[in-house]
Amino acid sequence: MQQWRYREVTCVVSLLLATPCLFAAGDVTDERVLTEAGKGSSWFVKGGNFRGEHFSPLRAVNDETVTELGLAWATNLPVPDGISATPIVVDGIIYLSGAYSLVFAIDAASGSVIWQYDPDVRSRLAQYPELSWAARVNRGVAVWQGKVLATTADCRLIALDAKTGKEAWSAQTCDPGQGYRITDSPYVGGDSVFVGNAGSESYEQNRGYVSAYDIKSGALKWRFYTVPSDRPEENRSAAMKMAAKTWSGTALEKFGGGGSAWNGMTYDPESGLLFFGTAGALPYDFRLRSPDGGDNLFLSSVIAVNAGTGEYVWHYQTVPEDSWEYNATMNIILADLNIDGKQRQTLLIAPKNGFHYVLDRHTGELIAADKFAKVNWATHINLETGRPVYDPAAEYWARPDDAVAVWPNMWGAHSWNPMAYHPQLQLVYIPVIDVPTVVTGYDNGDFVDTLEMLTEVDGRPFSPGKLVAWDPVANRPRWTVDHDLPFNGGVLATAGNLVFQGDAFGRFSAYAADSGEKLWSVATGSNITAAPVSYSLNGKQYVLVPVGAGGGVQFVYPQMHAGEQIHGPTRLMAFALNEKTSIPSPRAESRPLPPQPELDASPEELERGQQVFSRECKGCHGNNAVARFGGSVPDLRYATADTHAAWHGIVIGGALQINGMPRFELGIEESEAVRRYVLSQSLSISE
Repeated sequence: MQQWRYREVTCVVSLLLATPCLFAAGDVTDERVLTEAGKGSSWFVKGGNFRGEHFSPLRAVNDETVTELGLAWATNLPVPDGISATPIVVDGIIYLSGAYSLVFAIDAASGSVIWQYDPDVRSRLAQYPELSWAARVNRGVAVWQGKVLATTADCRLIALDAKTGKEAWSAQTCDPGQGYRITDSPYVGGDSVFVGNAGSESYEQNRGYVSAYDIKSGALKWRFYTVPSDRPEENRSAAMKMAAKTWSGTALEKFGGGGSAWNGMTYDPESGLLFFGTAGALPYDFRLRSPDGGDNLFLSSVIAVNAGTGEYVWHYQTVPEDSWEYNATMNIILADLNIDGKQRQTLLIAPKNGFHYVLDRHTGELIAADKFAKVNWATHINLETGRPVYDPAAEYWARPDDAVAVWPNMWGAHSWNPMAYHPQLQLVYIPVIDVPTVVTGYDNGDFVDTLEMLTEVDGRPFSPGKLVAWDPVANRPRWTVDHDLPFNGGVLATAGNLVFQGDAFGRFSAYAADSGEKLWSVATGSNITAAPVSYSLNGKQYVLVPVGAGGGVQFVYPQMHAGEQIHGPTRLMAFALNEKTSIPSPRAESRPLPPQPELDASPEELERGQQVFSRECKGCHGNNAVARFGGSVPDLRYATADTHAAWHGIVIGGALQINGMPRFELGIEESEAVRRYVLSQSLSISE
């Protein structure tokens, strides 16, 4: 392990005098972000600055010089399940997290690892095997006041000394035994660290909330619940009393109400507000969740609270009566726009539902809402009422015997992959997923859904993935880049008239920010889902990108990440002008199928096995039993004869719970049907 080196920086103490000073490791405060983020040397917070723009003011790498971009260094990381985190860069040190909540401090000049921290999430999977999926997803850390703040799937918030990686304090911020988990990074501002949680889709009693902790001690400062309690006496605040009036039925009692704030917060020191979005809840079908009506606040909403006290300020609900899990938890950008001749301080968000929203960030007033992707659940948003006008085309519950195509899909037209904003061009760059969810076999709250990737819609060519440059004043796309696959990477915009994005085939590309023209591209060898960042050292601008597919879709739909075509190791890659380091060549490998048992099953048995697999198994082992090559979740098609012999002991008996494989409440016949279905998929490989 390398010894930590303090970084010498220049502190301007007057217009005439500059004196050198030493910042302690990870010394980030409101003042530093406000005064230095505009220079671009560091990437202090997840969004790059307090506006959450994912924008770099650096311009040495620009639309004229980008063709001279080369690899400065590449570091392989021991993270088999890829990286979904946006790196933090402070005073020449990169802070990054990966699967199992591993945290790394990396030298930004050389790529060498300074320290690594392992919170030992794996050992807790025996107690909470249902966290297996969430444990393999982690979207980053925060760095503040000398500490690196990290989260774990089993609901811990951990503060590490930024210099050494030693644990300073740890707080248990939610209960994994109640279906809670954390996959997102913490967020910071003032003297607080803010953290949400996931679990709205848990069948345990689970009520979403956001918490604020003291940076120095880890003491809880406040907690804001996103949905009311089923116990009226607990709804003491005005916000919870208001929300409670919008629920009916027993969903609060049975499921806790959901509404998790599982991704994306923006802290604004100017107004003192913290902005975040919320998820939906179980059951998805609104009629079952709230049979006597009501909007179910604050599901699928954008919420503003006082960052110091947690007191409710305003909300805007994107999808009242949400029956599609259209989370509003995507990243939030603060932008000052001239709209109809007036300067407006706005909030921009492109949630899962396919509409881009412009809100007044002080009041939550809806200013604009327009489709950035194909949408059939609503015809438009009524700007006077702020409510969507629903379209029967996506009402899967009304046509239980049909295959109903719902646009956008329930994973979202925009998911956790960050969008970016260029303040000079006033354009938003959205990584768009343009595929439908096809719902079949709907039966009173239970249905089978699958994503369908279409290359033709309405008789015309159609791209399932897109990078859309959106004009939030004209409320229309300025330009669009088509991708052959959905689920591509997050976005970085720069003052050099560039937009950077990685894609599902592992290509890292730069586009002209004003026109969308592709100016530069390189094959990295691994799928890319994370967002790149930029920083400078010794006068040189770097563009940094994590490669290796991260996030939940890699498990459920690995074939949409180029399947086994691109499966290089998880890497961190730094590019700079006139660098000549060789880039590892992409490789496509095949693996031998081990000897398989004989298959004796009727078509009906295989169909039953596929149904159970889709319901219970595909979330980790992949749609159609196709798992991501090289990840920590095994591809069951390559199971050995010994694994097949021990099948029921693993699936029903829980023999591998210590590895994160939960036991399932299945009968022998169901377990055997799944085994035979998986075996049929294995045998199809050799045909």
